[in-house]
Amino acid sequence: MIFKRRETLTFRQRVRRTVWPQGGFRRAWSYLWHRVVRLPDEPQRVARGVFCGVFAAFGPYLFHDYVIAMALALLIRGNLFAAVVASFVQNPLTVPFLAVSGVGLGQHLLGLNDGLPAWQIVAFFGSAASELGHNVLALVTDREMRWLSLHIFFERIYLPYLLGGTILGLIAGTGAYVTVLSLVRAYRALRVARLRDRSEELARKRAMKDGG
Repeated sequence: MIFKRRETLTFRQRVRRTVWPQGGFRRAWSYLWHRVVRLPDEPQRVARGVFCGVFAAFGPYLFHDYVIAMALALLIRGNLFAAVVASFVQNPLTVPFLAVSGVGLGQHLLGLNDGLPAWQIVAFFGSAASELGHNVLALVTDREMRWLSLHIFFERIYLPYLLGGTILGLIAGTGAYVTVLSLVRAYRALRVARLRDRSEELARKRAMKDGG
């Protein structure tokens, strides 16, 4: 195969590159960002795709944000590739910040003014995941199901996260839409100008050659 990887990665190497891409997130994000700006699609569709990805990244979907981003992109006719790339705003480095900001805003709007520190929000996620795993095993064993942690998680974390994340996602997504739309239009205008200048230069050289 022409595009087959030269080296076979171990399971550990695959996990490490998933969590931390080779070359770092900055290099990976820069490469993908330039790919988005240069997509051969209408600027509005590219910008709508980016809006979907950024919006989904702020929600409590926990690494399923790209599925939400693609569904929204299909719904509003956005570019799917741009939506997936923009959903990478949610990654292992940004998830804690997105979660804490979304939960904090949601708790404030819902009147849960006592709030929760960042470490406790993360602890609630862990407790809910543990209890969910326990209940899955309870379906095939004689264990008794538990719902306390999930109930607290849903009321104190998930609902505030859903509300706060939706609001922050709309704000960030709108900003990303306007920015990307301007950048794509500027890039294409610059590209057209360069092609025009190149064509005029070739025409001048051809005219000089014919005249000589």
